[in-house]
Amino acid sequence: MKIKNIILYSLLSSSVLLAASCRKFVEVDQYDKRTLKTTDDFRYLLNNKGNFESSYILPLITGDNIAAEVPTTASLAWGENYQRAYIWNDYFYVDNQQDVAWNNLYKQIYIANEILDGVMESQNGTTSQKLAVAAEARVHRAFAYFSLANQYAQVYDPTKAESQPGLPLLQKADLFENLSRVSLARIYEQMITDLSLATENLPNYPTFNYHPSKIAAYALLSRVYLTMRNFEEAGRYADLALALDPTVYNLEDYVSGSYPRLIDDKEVLLSKLSSGFIRGPINPELIALYKADDLRLKLFIGTDVNTYKGSVYIKPLFNNPYYYNSYVGLNSPEIILNRAEVYARQNNVAKVVELLNLLRKKRFAASKYIALSPTDISGDLLQSVVDERRREFVGTDLRWYDMRRLTLDGNYFKPVSRTLNGQTYTLTASSPRLIYPINQEVLTLNPEIGQNPR
Repeated sequence: MKIKNIILYSLLSSSVLLAASCRKFVEVDQYDKRTLKTTDDFRYLLNNKGNFESSYILPLITGDNIAAEVPTTASLAWGENYQRAYIWNDYFYVDNQQDVAWNNLYKQIYIANEILDGVMESQNGTTSQKLAVAAEARVHRAFAYFSLANQYAQVYDPTKAESQPGLPLLQKADLFENLSRVSLARIYEQMITDLSLATENLPNYPTFNYHPSKIAAYALLSRVYLTMRNFEEAGRYADLALALDPTVYNLEDYVSGSYPRLIDDKEVLLSKLSSGFIRGPINPELIALYKADDLRLKLFIGTDVNTYKGSVYIKPLFNNPYYYNSYVGLNSPEIILNRAEVYARQNNVAKVVELLNLLRKKRFAASKYIALSPTDISGDLLQSVVDERRREFVGTDLRWYDMRRLTLDGNYFKPVSRTLNGQTYTLTASSPRLIYPINQEVLTLNPEIGQNPR
């Protein structure tokens, strides 16, 4: 029996696995096992936050929002895995260590496949209920594949994507599927297919931001097309999302009060959390991009003088002093800045100014805000948007994804140098270290995947 593929699904709950096998042989639920029969059974899989919300963490470390030199106290707090990721090492994990991100994301794909394989034939549900469940599963699957592709595959180049190695593409809940990589173009094609189908059967907004919705699917389509350098489609889907009037908070309202909890945060369009926490220290170059009165400096960033000896990301701590996991899902400001970037690439100064002001006026006290004018950004429209993305998305995964895709834009990628334990490491636009290594534990059981160049 071929068993090597099981490594991809090692974190999957036994009840889901048994549902795939027992269902073929029995129609009666076992005493301690539940097979997937009703539409509600599939809905319960989606409603279980443990299945889809926790994701990955290393993009928060490998991106240049982290300082170029880390104090010994901070590196010890991180541990060896984070230290290796910080310097883009040949490998991140050793011995029998698991890559939590890879496991989490392929687990989510497996569960989504389990839902898509069976929900339309499930019992006691209407067609519209089944289609809604399938649509949510498609969005989760697309998000997982985007995350995997932008960590473990090459930077998407539209002139080469058909020949660029992608990832194992799994579309069935089958532990023994072929794990050879398909092209990167095929991976992105699957994302677009899933999201396009999903939009037909989703509400504009979810009851809870953990559930996929139409606006989240539009936002993810905009992100996917931006990464593919299909700027026209990226702008079109950003416009569709903006037409649904996404919420952007006025941070002045929260200076003296409590920021909304994640579950209540209307800026969050699809809730995803980092699989651990990383606090900093934040790159002083990034801090210098903020105006002194920018409320993001007060509400998103704090200071740690003991361990990290500098600025650190604190937004997740607003309502829980022991809660560090970063928000790495989809949010309203990303839609605005995706659209602004497309306008910048089209040299539309007026629209870039309009959208940047739309966001920035919510990030300053009304009495302190001075609106941007065309002369403020006309020197380099794209750089103005890139800088705003850095300010807004501090402490998230988006900077790493932006760094990767900006390698195709000439000087917009700046080489990144880091010093750890007295040794300096540099990441350049042509470096294979922009791609994460595949965990050796995965390769031992699945050699057909193949290691990424290092």
